[in-house]
Amino acid sequence: MLRYFVQFFTILLFYSIGNGMVSWLQLSIPGSIAGLFLLFIALNFRVCQLKWVETIAQLHIKHITLLFIPFTVGIWNNIGIFQLEGAKLAIVLAISSLVVLLATAVIAETIETRTQRRKQGGKMD
Repeated sequence: MLRYFVQFFTILLFYSIGNGMVSWLQLSIPGSIAGLFLLFIALNFRVCQLKWVETIAQLHIKHITLLFIPFTVGIWNNIGIFQLEGAKLAIVLAISSLVVLLATAVIAETIETRTQRRKQGGKMD
């Protein structure tokens, strides 16, 4: 149980640092995204070990659908916008979803190719 608290507070620490950094530098990105990026960098440079956050991160991923509830409520509160601009919004959502899907596929394929090369003893690009 203590492991869950330590892992949660490790992630919370990166979130807080990200929020503070965004506020201090007056950046136009969410602090949570900055904190996530900092955690990513810390994991890549082995400043933070994966085992320090892995279990609680898996728990968060398992329950990620709960994060979409506020978004859905927001849509219902602003349904008038969708009635006026629904077709335009649908087109933009479809195109942006396709772009994200394609970008994710390209990145996943690149990572998989590099992983296979590494396993076969080949050089990285």
